[in-house]
This record gives sequence, structure tokens and C-alpha cells, in this order.
Amino acid sequence: MHKKPERVNKKLIIDLGNTRAKVAVFEGDQLQEVTWAEIQDSELVLEPFLKQNDFTAGIISSVSSSTDVFLAFFQNTPFIEFNSSTPLPISNHYYTPDTLGADRLAAAVAANALYQGKDVLVIDAGTAITYDFINKKGEYLGGGISAGVSLRFRSLNTFTSRLPLVESKFPEHLIGRNSEESIQSGVMNGIRAEIDGIIHEYKILYPELITLFTGGDMFYFEKKMKNNIFALPNLVLTGLNLILEYNLEN
Repeated sequence: MHKKPERVNKKLIIDLGNTRAKVAVFEGDQLQEVTWAEIQDSELVLEPFLKQNDFTAGIISSVSSSTDVFLAFFQNTPFIEFNSSTPLPISNHYYTPDTLGADRLAAAVAANALYQGKDVLVIDAGTAITYDFINKKGEYLGGGISAGVSLRFRSLNTFTSRLPLVESKFPEHLIGRNSEESIQSGVMNGIRAEIDGIIHEYKILYPELITLFTGGDMFYFEKKMKNNIFALPNLVLTGLNLILEYNLEN
């Protein structure tokens, strides 16, 4: 890490996911701007945005692709390349921290900051659906991973001989009246039931559980759940900003 600045003004946050790159600007703890691009187009789309801003610090996190292209934007700026050895404002009890996705850990950091002293489950619906639990002591314990929306639709098409690849959406009826609706009902209602069921299991162990929902596919489910949830689309970016602040201050 480079020399710490005396004062942090505008911070650059880069989150490279499995399919999308997100770039955010924070001033203090306030999110000022977010832009994103598909991973394969990220350099072309994001470069003009990055060049037009003057940043005083930054953090970059990746769960999939190389960070080399983006590191050039930090040549004269204090920055952190977030990994398993980066100091955190929470304690990580995951048995294999080197295998833990940076996005999962960043979301847990944000959840703990937003709901200090509470047991929190974070559900991130993206390429994969991840479940991450942080307890009231600020201890990250782990969670679960399952296939996301697009993965389930594509898997049915790829690994069967006759099932088509259909649009990712909820059908109008629970009972599918043709193959397309049946696939949509099975996938979308299956995920909804999975999420509700897992929340229920966590609540047996932690009755005062707070559930946060984030990720690109969050919008499919946020109004269809039986359980009370809080939808926070920029939770990972918020967590990365908090990790950056923590390291700049310590």
C-alpha cells in the first residue's frame, strides 16, 4: 500500500464480479456515482469515466478477472488491492479465507456497519446466489453458495437435449402450461422457495435475524419473499469503501 494521504476526498471503488465490473465514487461514506459494464467491455466503457475524475484513494476487488488493466489508474494514488490478507473491521472465521470471494466479505463488512450488534444474513443474487452470515459480535462465520438465475436457465438448456433457453422472468402462473412457462416456474419459484427456506432455517438459530438482499438479480425476488428483507443494491461497494477507510485510518 502506498503512502497514506492526509485527507481523503474522492475515493474510487472498483468491484470486478463474475460478469460485471462496477465502479463507484464515494466522498466520505456517501456514494456519489456508480457505473458498470460487462466484464469483457469494462476497459473500453470505464476508461473515460476513470480519467475524468481526480481520486485521492482507491480500492479494487476482483472475484474473476485480472486487475492489471485497472491498476494503471492508481499509479499516483494510494490504493488497496483487496485480498485475504487485507486488514478488516470485522473478524473473519472462515476456515479457508484464501478461497472466500472478496465480494462476500465486503458485503459482510457493510452489513456489520449498518446493523452493529445484530445477527445479519446477506443474500447476494448474482451469477451465483451467496448467503453470508455475520453475528452480533462482528464475526463473519460463512454461509452458502448456489447457482444463480441465469446459470439455472442455461444449465437446463445445456445439459438436456430438448429444453429451450428461455427468458429469465417469473411466469404469470405457478403451474406452467407449456415448456417455457414450466422452466420459468421451476427456476424462479424454486429460487424463491430456496431463499425463503434458508432464511427460515437461519431464524431458527438466530430469532432476531436481519436479512439484507443485494446483487444484480435482486429485483426479481425482493417483493416476492415471505420473509421481511431489506434491499440494498450497493452493499458490496459500501463494504469496499468501509474497508478502504479502515485501512487509511489504521
